[in-house]
This record gives sequence, C-alpha cells and structure tokens, in this order.
Amino acid sequence: MINKRVLITITGTWSPSHAKNWMECEATWVPRLRKMGFDVVYLMSNPHLDKPYERVGNFFFANCKDDLDSIYLKNHYYISQYVNKDTDYEYRFHTDSDTFIHPERFVRLLEEYVNETPKDWVGCVIPYPGLNSWHHVKREIRPDSWDGIPHYASGGSGFLLSNKAMQVLIDELDYDNYINKTNQEPWFDKTWACDLIAGHFLYKNDINLWHDSRILFESKYHHIMAHPNNTGVPFVGDQDSFMTVQHYCNGHMREIMEMLYGKDWDKSEIKHSR
Repeated sequence: MINKRVLITITGTWSPSHAKNWMECEATWVPRLRKMGFDVVYLMSNPHLDKPYERVGNFFFANCKDDLDSIYLKNHYYISQYVNKDTDYEYRFHTDSDTFIHPERFVRLLEEYVNETPKDWVGCVIPYPGLNSWHHVKREIRPDSWDGIPHYASGGSGFLLSNKAMQVLIDELDYDNYINKTNQEPWFDKTWACDLIAGHFLYKNDINLWHDSRILFESKYHHIMAHPNNTGVPFVGDQDSFMTVQHYCNGHMREIMEMLYGKDWDKSEIKHSR
C-alpha cells in the first residue's frame, strides 16, 4: 500500500503571520489524505527539547529555533533522521503550508515514482528551463545552472525523497558550521534556502532531480515566471487538470475544495476530522 510507504510532511510554524497556512491545510486537503490512510505530519520547532527531535501526534518537533536560518534543520535534517531511523517509511514527500495537494491525483503521482519507476528525488525544477508548464513534462534534470544559480527542486511546491536521498541530507550537513554560518559549502550564506541547500547536497552525491510538471511552484494567485502572452498556468482546482501539487494557494484552499468536490465538501471532511 502506497500510504504505508510514504510519509507526508508540511512545514509548520508558530509565527502568527504564517501559522494560519498550515491550519488552512488541516481544514481542507489534509483530512482527505488522512482518510486515504496517509500519515501527514506538521514540522515544528521547539528549541527547549532535551533531545534532537520528538513526535507528538501529528506534530514533529525539531530542536531548533523557529526561524528561517534554522529551517534546514526542521525541514530536512531532523525529520530525515526520524524517518530513516525510527520508522519503516521508504519515502517522504515534503511541501510547504501554502501549497495545495490534490489527494487523488497525488496518489497516482506517488504510485508512479514509488512503485512503478522508483526515483530518489522528484519535484519541480528551479530555475524553470524553458519548459511549457501547460504540458505534462517528465525529465531528468542534470547538474546545471542558470545565471549562476544551480538547478534544484522547489521546496515551496515540494518534492519526494527516498531513504537514500534523505540519508544524504543528514550526512552532508556539517551541523556546527551550519549553526555558526562558517560552512564553506556553496550557498551556505543562504541558510534560509533549505531547498537550494538540499539540491546542492543531492547533486553532489550524484542524485539527479526528476522533474514532473504536475508539481508547480506558482499558481494563478501568485506568478513567479513571466507570462508575456498572458497564458497563465495550469490550475489544481480545474476538474480536467493534471496539476497535482501547486504552490501559492494559501487563502484559497476552501474555494479549491469546493471546485473539486462541491459546495458541501466541508461537511463530510469536518465530520471525519473530529
């Protein structure tokens, strides 16, 4: 069963300006995934722990500050240790709390990359290499750069990691130098860019990104790329769309649920979540 092989993690925070995002996920698409048997966990910080990490219910607490300079520890370092040492999960899909995941399409995506054609690292490439986002594109992204920025997978939309990939994210981090910001690894002046750092580590260990355009780092609510012909981007809320995981949907998740499941979607979901 795919739901027994993959752990779903979502970046959480206690910051008032962003805590509403993970709460919006919890009120919309997350209960539907849980009903399908998936384990969905919010990643939180607790610098007062007397241990490196602790899981309590649907929350995973990492012993680090709740700030951007510590976000790699929360999003990748400690949670990867937990998955690889303390669970039987073989994969983890990590996403941000302002991202909407279409549950049914998501299962199909996971089945492809876990069961049918296993990959170690699957996500949406940044910088976007001249691909048409309206086409369903699947391709390996070899180490390369654009305007001095190396390719990596967007952590905002999220990416799938195997146990092998997660072990790299553990082993490659020089913890003391990361904390003290003295590490000479490329991009370590950008400690807030945990996806960029993860990409550096994975490419360094010959794990190439597999890009799948069903995962996208922008939405009609918030554009990142230029769209000179006003073509827009595929939308996860469209019934006939292939879009599966879409970043920048915060504040709109309830309306997306209504588009997908009808105006009474919340009655069944709220009943289940209680």
